[in-house]
Formats: sequence, C-alpha cells, structure tokens
Amino acid sequence: MTERRRFLRFDTALNALCEIVSDKNKRSSKVKNLSKEGALLLLDKQLAEGSPINLSLDVPGDNVPVFATCEVAWQKKYEPAKKEVLYETGVRFKKIGSADRGKLFEYIYLQWLKVLDQK
Repeated sequence: MTERRRFLRFDTALNALCEIVSDKNKRSSKVKNLSKEGALLLLDKQLAEGSPINLSLDVPGDNVPVFATCEVAWQKKYEPAKKEVLYETGVRFKKIGSADRGKLFEYIYLQWLKVLDQK
C-alpha cells in the first residue's frame, strides 16, 4: 500500500463540536489525529465525500475553541465495541485562521515533546 500523506500526523484525543452544514445539526466528536492539512474525526453520521463541516476544537488549557471550516475527504465504518456505529472521517481544513492554527499546533507540539521525553 502506498502512503499518500504529505504531512506528519499527530495522535491526539481532543473533543470537538461538528456542525454538518447540510443539516445544520451539531454533534460531539473526538479528534483522533491532526496534520497540517486536516484531522481524523469519529462521527456518528455517514457523510459524502466533499461534505462541508464547521469544526470547533477544544484545546486543553485554552477556554476559547479553535474554529475551522472543513470538507470530508474520506470516511469508513468504525465499530470499536459493536455498541454503536461510528465513522472514521478524514477531513481537510479549508479555512482556519492563522492564530487558531498556531494554538492548535502549539498544543500538539507540546504533547509530542512529552512523548519524546518518555522515551
């Protein structure tokens, strides 16, 4: 299998609020990882590729969320405990302010340093 990713992904466990633009519903989500261009979310709704999502990410230690406009790049079924059906959803950042991008990646960088210190 050929790796298509252009940027390193950082594992994380951030909480997020996703607004599915097509139905205006907001739902809670978990962010499994982040890269410079996007994120991997766990969603409870199946979406088509290209579907727009407004994302609000809770960054620990900061009481102002990070906002991003995204689109679905891909999605696949994820059934960790067979109790509920979730979808791993890869999203591409379409619009994120430079200050928000900076806050997000400062947090990820600090988490990455902690992992390196444990090795």
